[in-house]
Amino acid sequence: MSARDEAWALVRALGPQRVERFLDVGAGAADLACLLHDRDGCEIACLDIGPGGRIGGLDPARLEVWRRVLARHGIPDSRIRILRRAEDLRPADLIANLDGFGVRWKVPRLGPVLDACLHADARLVSDIRRGSGAFPFLRARGACTAPDLPAPEGITRVIFTPAPPVPDTNPEWSRIARDLAGRDGFFTDNGRHSFLFVPRGDTLVVTFDNLDITMGKRADRRPWGHDFIEKQGWSMLGAMAGGWTWYRDPWVADEFDRLAASGFFARFARVVFYGASMGGYAAAAFSAACPGADVLVISPQSTVDKRVVPWESRYKVVWDKDFTGKYGDAAQVSRSARRVTILFDPYEALDAAHVARFTAPNVVKLRCPLMGHRLGSSLSQMGLLNPVILGALNGTLEPADFYRMLRARRDFPRYQKELFARARARGHPDLARRLGAYVLARGEHPAIRAGLAEMDAAAAGR
Repeated sequence: MSARDEAWALVRALGPQRVERFLDVGAGAADLACLLHDRDGCEIACLDIGPGGRIGGLDPARLEVWRRVLARHGIPDSRIRILRRAEDLRPADLIANLDGFGVRWKVPRLGPVLDACLHADARLVSDIRRGSGAFPFLRARGACTAPDLPAPEGITRVIFTPAPPVPDTNPEWSRIARDLAGRDGFFTDNGRHSFLFVPRGDTLVVTFDNLDITMGKRADRRPWGHDFIEKQGWSMLGAMAGGWTWYRDPWVADEFDRLAASGFFARFARVVFYGASMGGYAAAAFSAACPGADVLVISPQSTVDKRVVPWESRYKVVWDKDFTGKYGDAAQVSRSARRVTILFDPYEALDAAHVARFTAPNVVKLRCPLMGHRLGSSLSQMGLLNPVILGALNGTLEPADFYRMLRARRDFPRYQKELFARARARGHPDLARRLGAYVLARGEHPAIRAGLAEMDAAAAGR
């Protein structure tokens, strides 16, 4: 089987989860990089790392072969980065460690790279030589699956997902939380989940931690959205998770039942449930505790019950949880809300499939093309996140207003680069040139200028 066929098999095993940033550790996955770029238009980074884990120590000949494969495939230099310093490492959606650590080099040297580059939704595909010690090393950090993938003799090719963080039992957090709650608020905690209520105005925002924030230590963080909500003078009920739990804990459901039965939600003129990703699922699901509430969610899951969404290939850590009951399927139980507003990227296949399950007439779907699963960061960089969230939370955001604000993405360099790269990757050079001319007529964009120069050079060489 050719290297390209092996890469195709791996892409199929990885599933449709979109990759925005791909990191090749040690230049062993050039064919995989090409296929992912064709499919997703992703940015490609290669970590120049050699024996002993020394960054900058990769054999130059190996790196040059890697470069030539990408060049022959037509991937522009503007979409490729070579990382030669530890300071250049940053989170990636997919990391490839093929014919590298665990095969050629000692696997523990991969640790600092994983620490710097794995995020909650990230995955690692790795070659492991029998007897290398790589399986114990990886299993101490997360979970490995070994699908039936072609690999060199004596090598197992695995897909690794990071483990959820260990719940933080720091007793200092209890004191900090009670101080935040003040005399009229409250804090409840069962060690795995907690609720922090901070009273202010007659609008209550109920927020839920997302995947990434749960990776932080409790003493160092606040409930998701705390600072923004505080500035508006709104009351806040922050549900916090000690790991990647999707809040599937009977204690959490019991707490929402208790609050509803006590008339807690009825004290407020308006109640909004708000969250992203895992927190988005929880916001939609637990809104059933307060019928008539508003819901604002970003890139939510509808459920992670494999019987209901067998196509959901992420979040294996929670596949064994019970997603039944009155707070189970968010797409169904959120029908009792006044309105459910969902922000999502329609090109993020798994996110779009979840959003498609929300079919009730109270659902408003706001499309954010080419912004990915973590679209909140893109909206923030464009200066749109706060006004969008403010409008949604105070009940004034309408679809026409949202799309009017979203026009700002036309001048957003990251969006322009993504659109330009996708036009090239999908074989539309004329469209790419028109887009490039449009962007450069309005200001400098080094990546697009370099891409147009590459296209001109390639055309002249034919």
